Amino acid sequence: MKYYFKIFLLFTILFTQVATAQEIQSKDMYIEYTSYPKRVFTGQKFELKLKATILHTQDKFDKIITTFNGSKNIELPNQETSWIQSKEFIYSSSITFKSEDTQFLLPNLTLALFKDNSIVDFISIKPPKIKFEKIAVNEKLFSRVIASKLDIVSTLTKQYNNNTLLATLNIEAISSNLEDMKLISYKEQGIKSLTDTQPKQNMYYYIMVPIHTKEILFTYYNTTIRDFEMISIPISLEEELVSTQTDLNPYNSSILIYKQTSIFVLLFLTLFIYIFKRDNIYLIFSTIWIIIIVYLFIPNKKIIVPVNKQVFILPTKSSTIYKTTTKKEVVEVINTKDNYIKVLFKNKNIGWIKHDT
Repeated sequence: MKYYFKIFLLFTILFTQVATAQEIQSKDMYIEYTSYPKRVFTGQKFELKLKATILHTQDKFDKIITTFNGSKNIELPNQETSWIQSKEFIYSSSITFKSEDTQFLLPNLTLALFKDNSIVDFISIKPPKIKFEKIAVNEKLFSRVIASKLDIVSTLTKQYNNNTLLATLNIEAISSNLEDMKLISYKEQGIKSLTDTQPKQNMYYYIMVPIHTKEILFTYYNTTIRDFEMISIPISLEEELVSTQTDLNPYNSSILIYKQTSIFVLLFLTLFIYIFKRDNIYLIFSTIWIIIIVYLFIPNKKIIVPVNKQVFILPTKSSTIYKTTTKKEVVEVINTKDNYIKVLFKNKNIGWIKHDT
């Protein structure tokens, strides 16, 4: 901590000694921006590439530290900037910034060489001029995502309850702000996981959609073609996925009713054959069918959910809170997973509560 405080104090003194309109120069160091966008948009992540010529031999310094000063309305890098040597005396680096929703000011950048925790040399450079533009953030289908490329890798859809589907999207994007994604057409949605290895991002995103939904539509702003691009995701339930949801509501599930009816038919058919053939094997089968029928008609266990209990959409820490109970409620236990219980409320809504009830 003392080491970084010394660095901060030293650079503060240096900046006060140099006119802000001028770049701090060094006779043995040169730095320039080699690539940057001409304009950026609301919430966009963008990359600036730099090249540094350092004429000091490597035995003269043991580390390179980059600092930023004088920024406004811009999200600074959340990790230390690294410099890669491409050839003798030549180093390169790339820095990712994120704009906010107003005109921003990029920081001045200072590159310093250290040897045994002492500054050997340093140089500063003013930021390039980049135009800022707002885009149609209120457009109904706009997802708030800005990227040079976006792909839907996979889609998994399950029936969540009798009126709702749970769609999980695996999204990959380049130079994007996937963490800002939101589809205003749907009430319940959120990030399940996000991997950020700029310039590439991968995200699993869940959306609760009405059961009659045939497709999910949204747009993102493609910085490569400089226009909005439409994404269309067909929604379909595969048979094996639907079959895993038969415990959603034992009284309203058509699949469960179908199973009960089928078992009754098998029972009557087995008894009918026994009457004519008098073979005890059919009595054994009849007993099995009766046991299954009894099991299917056993009511779910009921518990009392206390006041101020949070009810989640999914059994995960990052799940959206569906509601918070305002009174004690008797609910049916449908399923359990890890430290969560899936419960059915009297209004037929379903959610997950933590196991400490």
